[in-house]
Amino acid sequence: MESHMDRRGFAMPAAIGALVIMAALVSAGFYMARQELRIGVASNFANMAVNVAQAGANEVMANWNGYQLGNVALWGDTTITDTTDVGIWSVNITNTNNVIYYLNATGEITRGDAWGGATRNIGIVTRLIYADINPPAALTTRGAVSVKGTAEIIGTDEEPAAWAGYCGGTADMAGVMTNDTSLVTTTAGGTIGGDPVKEQDSTIVDETFTQFGDLDWDQLTALAQLEGKNVTSLGTNINSTQPALNGGGACDETVMTNWGDTLPSAPCGSYFPLIYHGGPTLRIQSGGIGQGILLVDGDLDLRGGFQFHGIIIVQGTFETQGAGERIVGAVMASNATLDPMAYAGGSEIQYSSCAVRRSILNNASLSRARPLDRRSWIDLSSVLN
Repeated sequence: MESHMDRRGFAMPAAIGALVIMAALVSAGFYMARQELRIGVASNFANMAVNVAQAGANEVMANWNGYQLGNVALWGDTTITDTTDVGIWSVNITNTNNVIYYLNATGEITRGDAWGGATRNIGIVTRLIYADINPPAALTTRGAVSVKGTAEIIGTDEEPAAWAGYCGGTADMAGVMTNDTSLVTTTAGGTIGGDPVKEQDSTIVDETFTQFGDLDWDQLTALAQLEGKNVTSLGTNINSTQPALNGGGACDETVMTNWGDTLPSAPCGSYFPLIYHGGPTLRIQSGGIGQGILLVDGDLDLRGGFQFHGIIIVQGTFETQGAGERIVGAVMASNATLDPMAYAGGSEIQYSSCAVRRSILNNASLSRARPLDRRSWIDLSSVLN
């Protein structure tokens, strides 16, 4: 007969085995739960990073800085960064053709949660929406025009020498566009050039000089006054418009006679202001320089070597006297009274599509960036990471 001491029980091994299995199941459960938690947190942070990147891109587009971004050379780039409550965004902006800009936005989560931290990249192709100011000639006007002495009005498109790398393509225009080309004359060596030299357009009316797409004259001049460039207070004679710097060496846009600098690399080289004079007459002289868009309610008389890059729009007559005045861009003079206008001495109006375009695109009040209507957005995270 087998004794009780020889019996081999199975209860203890079974209990231990059960405990091992239970421990494995519990450990597996904890592991799976932890993994699910980490996946959830990572997914949440990834979505937050995309939102931060999008917020940065939206911020750049909503507050498009024409002064800074308009001075980025073709295929050049610049980067803007800022912080939010949960992370940092960085937007790299590339200028492809002065109208289409590519935004590469990065969002990084830095708030420090468990397993925290995520970085995502998105790309957005944007197009500038801007005021429709499109002069059709070096000089667009009405009435009699007399080009005298060695004065020149040239519609052949020119890129300013100092602006190499900032312009893209040329398109020749007429030298003079008017409602009656028989009233346009040259005497004593005066020159008109372009393609064609003179062009007649019987549809030129008051609105030609006061309506610019969705903007009219009153809105345009109001924007200039909001920018602080209502130079009517300077009187009828303005001398020596020159770039001005503040104590830190940056462009001081508050100075009324600071109308920017025609050298892009200079501190005021990216400053293209809207400048308004309420009339009745404005005379600019004594070798000043400037760029942007000059709006004059009355008559404008240039003399003494004044040089300007951009657009000049005059509701009265426009005349030049003396030598050295040079307008690179375009002039639109309503000449509503149809007074004879004389361009004398060594003055010059030189058409430049680049100067026209940059004076609009580089002005914060006249240009905004918006995503293209179709296929403007892409998630770059899987491509770049």
